Amino acid sequence: MKLGPRPLHFWLPFFGPALLAACSSSSSAPATTGDTGAQADAVVADTTPAGDDADASDGEIDLNTPYEHAVMAAKWTVLGAGPKVAGGAKQDDVFFTSASVGYAASGPKSAIFQTLDGGATWKNVFSHAGTFFRAVHFLDDKHGFAGNLGTGLTSSIDDPTIIYETLDAGATWKGVDNTKITGFPADPAVGVCNFAAVDEKHVFAVGRANGPAYVFASSDAGASWTTWDLTAQMGMLIDAHFTSPTEGIVAGQNNGTPAVCTIVHTADGGKTWDKVFSSKTRNSLCWKLSFPSDKVGYVSVQDEAVGPPTFGKTTDGGKTWVELPLPLVADNPKKGYGAIGIGFVTDSVGWVAAEDATLPAYRTIDGGLTWTVDDALEAPINRFRFVDKKTAYAIGASVWKLTVDWPTP
Repeated sequence: MKLGPRPLHFWLPFFGPALLAACSSSSSAPATTGDTGAQADAVVADTTPAGDDADASDGEIDLNTPYEHAVMAAKWTVLGAGPKVAGGAKQDDVFFTSASVGYAASGPKSAIFQTLDGGATWKNVFSHAGTFFRAVHFLDDKHGFAGNLGTGLTSSIDDPTIIYETLDAGATWKGVDNTKITGFPADPAVGVCNFAAVDEKHVFAVGRANGPAYVFASSDAGASWTTWDLTAQMGMLIDAHFTSPTEGIVAGQNNGTPAVCTIVHTADGGKTWDKVFSSKTRNSLCWKLSFPSDKVGYVSVQDEAVGPPTFGKTTDGGKTWVELPLPLVADNPKKGYGAIGIGFVTDSVGWVAAEDATLPAYRTIDGGLTWTVDDALEAPINRFRFVDKKTAYAIGASVWKLTVDWPTP
């Protein structure tokens, strides 16, 4: 399918920061965003999603658990030895198989990095010229995948292989032959933005930013892959969350006018898809999904220009969603907030960060009812990963770590 010109939703060191128009229930489910006229460092939303059992903004009842208080006392810190990029660029993914062993995907560096000591030291374990590594995911301690954004977006990315695989904990990597992917499109200009796995056998790769929109599904731990074509409904896909081999959601932007942040759901293994969320913000894009529990999930809405800033929330496992407000940027309801990374460690406590390094990162302790600036965390942040109760990581221009003072992992 031939797509019209779109702004490039990734960073290329050859061209400067990518120009972002906006970033990643039934279709009528999203609620109004309400009055967001509050200060940028603390905002109280006036829209509460169904299922929230109390208003935590009254300040009189402490609804947070002891563990959440321990999380709130912890501070994000930059891992100085980790891979980093400058000039407003970002790196896209980090994945840890334990609190100590992890991997970072750096598109600008065309490399996969590994740490064996909780981020104290890192080494480049795989580099491939012309590849923009956008995602990394492991099924177990040894077996992992890395995703490439793919060709056709710029001449600096000329590697058509979209999935790389390791069977030895990153020591060696081999490209998955595109011709062995069942239903792979004749036009090889496709790519992978993220992976999602249900178990050690069922894994999904989705992409890509700027389109086209495909899901690549495997039921045998990557030994074979099948293509699901979503180009009729979606202009691009950025992230996915699956709860079984046949049921899940994918997030990105619809293929239509107006182009908006959209989530679609399948319950039959990709045969059919139903729209479950559509942002009210024109030219927006769903960027990242975060599900801290089976029922509660969040999606970041990348909106660079229109405003007011929002995010999406579900309390029924992704079947219905509401759209809620983020703090206004400079008290301006017409200015957008290009939210990309969103991550929740519990149903109530989480963070959201923009791609723009000049904008603050926010934290909520009440499931998104209110947000405050987290001065310890700096945008851009593209992905949050929560390894256990004591350890979390995030990645953007640098790699970040959160260490929680809690007795057990």
